[in-house]
Amino acid sequence: MQLSLIFGALYFVVVGLGEFYMGQYLTERITQDQGEALHQRSQAVANALAESLHERDREIAMLSRLPDFQAGPLGADWVEPYLDEIQRSFPSYSWIGVTDAQGQVQASTAGLLRGADVRQRPWFSGGQQGRYVGDAHQAVMLERLLAPQESSEPLRFLDFASPLRARDGHVRGVIAAHVTLSWIKEVIRSAQGGADQLNGSEVFILDGRGEILHPYSAIGAALAPFSLLVDEQPYAVTQWGGTDQYYLTSALRVRSRTETDLGWRVVLRQPLSIALAPVEDARQRLLLGAGALLLLVMGLVYVLARRFSRPIEVLAEAAHRIEAGEEDVKLEMNTSSAELQRLSWSLRSMTNTLMERRRELQQANATLEQKIADRTQQLYLSEQHYRSILEDQTEIICRYTHDHRLTYVNQAYCRLFGVTAEEVLNTGWSPVVFPEDLSLVKAALAKLSPDCLTVTIENRILDGQGAVRWGQFNNRATFDAQGQLLEVLTVGRDITAQKLLEQELSATAERLQDLYDHAPCGYCSLDEQGRFIALNRVALSWLDCPAEQVLHRLGPTDFFREDDRSKFSYHYERFKLEEQSRAIECDLISATGVKRRVSVSSTALRDGQGRFLMSRSVMHDITELYDVRTQLRALVHEQKAMLDNDLVGLAKFKDRQLVWKNKALERIFGYGPDELLDQPARCLYLDDTSYEELGREAYPLIRSGAHFRKQVQMARKNGDAIWIDMNSLQFSEAEGVSLWLMQDISEMKQYQEQVEHIAFHDPLTGLPNRLLLSDRMRQAFALDDRMGGLGVVCYLDLDGFKPVNDAHGHGAGDFLLKEVARRLQAAVRANDTVARLGGDEFVMLITPIMNLAECEPILRRALASVREPIRLPSGEVVQVSTSMGVVLYPKHGRQPSQLLALADAAMYEAKNSGGQGLYISP
Repeated sequence: MQLSLIFGALYFVVVGLGEFYMGQYLTERITQDQGEALHQRSQAVANALAESLHERDREIAMLSRLPDFQAGPLGADWVEPYLDEIQRSFPSYSWIGVTDAQGQVQASTAGLLRGADVRQRPWFSGGQQGRYVGDAHQAVMLERLLAPQESSEPLRFLDFASPLRARDGHVRGVIAAHVTLSWIKEVIRSAQGGADQLNGSEVFILDGRGEILHPYSAIGAALAPFSLLVDEQPYAVTQWGGTDQYYLTSALRVRSRTETDLGWRVVLRQPLSIALAPVEDARQRLLLGAGALLLLVMGLVYVLARRFSRPIEVLAEAAHRIEAGEEDVKLEMNTSSAELQRLSWSLRSMTNTLMERRRELQQANATLEQKIADRTQQLYLSEQHYRSILEDQTEIICRYTHDHRLTYVNQAYCRLFGVTAEEVLNTGWSPVVFPEDLSLVKAALAKLSPDCLTVTIENRILDGQGAVRWGQFNNRATFDAQGQLLEVLTVGRDITAQKLLEQELSATAERLQDLYDHAPCGYCSLDEQGRFIALNRVALSWLDCPAEQVLHRLGPTDFFREDDRSKFSYHYERFKLEEQSRAIECDLISATGVKRRVSVSSTALRDGQGRFLMSRSVMHDITELYDVRTQLRALVHEQKAMLDNDLVGLAKFKDRQLVWKNKALERIFGYGPDELLDQPARCLYLDDTSYEELGREAYPLIRSGAHFRKQVQMARKNGDAIWIDMNSLQFSEAEGVSLWLMQDISEMKQYQEQVEHIAFHDPLTGLPNRLLLSDRMRQAFALDDRMGGLGVVCYLDLDGFKPVNDAHGHGAGDFLLKEVARRLQAAVRANDTVARLGGDEFVMLITPIMNLAECEPILRRALASVREPIRLPSGEVVQVSTSMGVVLYPKHGRQPSQLLALADAAMYEAKNSGGQGLYISP
């Protein structure tokens, strides 16, 4: 029987090889035939698409050259009926329209979008430059205007556009058409109309990015291999995406003759199982015939083999009895074959020898089993001894496999995590790791390798009560000879107390460092040569240099003037011999040229032998103090000059009646020579109230021997109010005589008001700046909290400002910003605030309101006013729009800076949604 099976197997191998080579030949031949047919179909579809694209492009270009479009009105009565007639001739035109040069639709099929602004549409800008073909996109402005399609597919268009030029060549407008993508179906149906459909084949149209355009149901599905799409092979057998099914695929580029190459490709595919169905049928027929012949051959072989195999079967039966344990079996066979008889004698001799060796092996096995049992007992006792040592350890010990399954945990592990060994063995260790640290732990363990056997990790863990603790774990890995990870032994300990101490020390160090870095003075240390070896941030900011350029390289003298360098060097040499130095004032000039007056004082740090190590120096910025002192000196000098030059008004009053004055007093108050003598002091005051109030304040003070000084408003002879800086002292209490010094400070007061206005207002528009806006926001929000109202913060910038600024100059841009500021102020209420933050960015603060609907008319009014055309001083008219982002107080935040940042982000949401819009944060 076995011989029959061997012959059958050989026959089957031969037939199988023949079937394999025949199948390969048929597969290659049929694949070639089907692939060429598929390629011809894809070529027909590609040619049809290219021709149709060219036809549409040529048709729009011909329309743009109509004589009536070169001179007549673009919205004439004949235009729309003419466009409707063209649409009826080619129903795939969803829309045809004519725009002027400013992007406003003048005429269109069915009047759709007439009057709409389409400047932002790509086909308009492309059509102004020349003939334009735009790739497929979903409907934007026409989606709600056109009738819905019969299918569930969304409206998708191809754009065709061409410029309308006057006779002199300038662009008067653009004519454009939207062709619905359902037109592709008609083209494919037309291209395949005259031929039989390939069984199971599918047609795909891909855009230039390789994404599916047709059919819509296949959008987002797995694509053909990229190499096939790029190389454009006639056909290939490929897998699509991650599927197991193979396809016969052909891809061709649509080579249209339009000026814009869309980069489309036509891809046809047919399941390989369908294409090769004839091969499978031939294989089945071949296998059936070979099977029948195989059965016949095996029958003949069995009859011949039976005659020669019987004596061998007798020997085999006797061998089985010996194997079963019988020892008196006789290996004899009745046969006339001398070869078989010699085989029988050899087997009997071999059997006797094997039986003797078997008895010897049984005795040796018994002895070996006893030794193994004794050794096993010793190993068990040793394991119990070491296990007791591990269980008594206070450190956490565990072992786990390469896939993180625990194989051993000690009692310390169980106590810490509140589990038993039976509960966690063969489970993962990750539940005890704090979730935020799990990725860190796994990344560290991934570093284990035959070259790096240990890794130490510090991470947070969750104990049995769910509390977060810190642990330090030493992980040692074991690898096999091939470098595969077998097991990891981990020994850990609880370091929570240590971590808490480290965190406390770190926080203390950070506070000290913060105090050092942000103290209101410059701290530094100088070495023996006077070079910086340490600086705090304040001192470093004064130098305006990176630390690496200063430390151990430069010293204070590198930032002093020449005369200050000599003074500092002299004092520093004396300081190194003494304990501390007196304060030295020098001009410190930063690397960028910023000058400040500093006072430097130091103490010395010395070693045990009293040798100088370094200085501990403090630099105080006394620029303001120095300026004040300088100003005071100048003021004293100026006051002397004024007295000498009759610039300060001086007057003596007795019982509040003028008895002496200088010329400056007459000049200040506008009186003629000696006109004020013997006049009561009341003539210098605005009214009785101010006259009496100053008398109550000044005279009790000067009678006590003190000086009186005040800045008050007084009256000139003509009644004009002036500001006077007034100083007085008592000359003779008995006589009631006092001396008054009066200086006209009206210009200074006016200058202060101007400075305050400049500090809080934008110099171009006069609107509040960011500083004043923040102050008003805090005041307004405090009022909202008391009244239970809301506050609205609207952040906006101008869309289209930069082109105006670039085209017409900065003067025109400034004029536009001032006009927009005026319009925004006119749009809001009297108690609202409009501020300019810089560039073309504005903020409107609308408060108080009770609900959002209350401020929507204001926002709409502001949007509309900004969009209105603006006539520049040159006479030209420009137009801009705005994008607004709106947030609410206190819904979105309570801090001005936070609300401004959120409103800025909301503005970009409005801008990204198409611009010229309003976005209110949800």
